[in-house]
Amino acid sequence: MIPTLYAPEETAFESDGLGLLPDCLSCEVTEERNGVLEASLQYPTTGRHYADVVVGSIVKLLPNDTSDPQLFRVYKISAPINQVVTLSLEHISYELKEVPVINFKVSGNAATALNT
Repeated sequence: MIPTLYAPEETAFESDGLGLLPDCLSCEVTEERNGVLEASLQYPTTGRHYADVVVGSIVKLLPNDTSDPQLFRVYKISAPINQVVTLSLEHISYELKEVPVINFKVSGNAATALNT
């Protein structure tokens, strides 16, 4: 699968977003059971969508041969070396670590707790 680039504020992911990244030089995914799910993508500064890639961009890619495509967010872009940048991406689910949960007490059943 060719990685697909989306704008940071994209929510639908039904189109090709800002575009496909066929000129991507390499894409490596680190996946550990109950652990890390990150990707590293090397992209040329001469690539078609280089100007569109910013910290916060979303990339849809295939993490392995058996999974469906997954969304990853760019959290770091390296300085160009020999006209190639390395994009560091983390799985979109990592964004939940930034959402605090306030302590609360609930009386009732599980549905009431989830609604609260």
